[in-house]
Amino acid sequence: MESILCVDIPVQMISCTDTNGKITPMRFRFRDKTGEVITVIIDNILSENQGNNRTGANFSCSATIYGSRKTFSLWYNYFAHEWRLSRLYL
Repeated sequence: MESILCVDIPVQMISCTDTNGKITPMRFRFRDKTGEVITVIIDNILSENQGNNRTGANFSCSATIYGSRKTFSLWYNYFAHEWRLSRLYL
């Protein structure tokens, strides 16, 4: 059984937006609980939901974090212009 950690951490994101407004997250940074800044390069976007929600976009991604492959969810709020790491699948 897969464990889900709901973290809701603000992140500094580097993303690309095409001429049609489609957002592609590329890499992000966040502070872990020790205060260290962790940089994560997104390897794969597994799913995305940009058009159905008027408040934001949700991305399910995978990357190597702390030396192991992790799947996680990122949320972009259209109104606040804010990225958050919302879920981490352990």
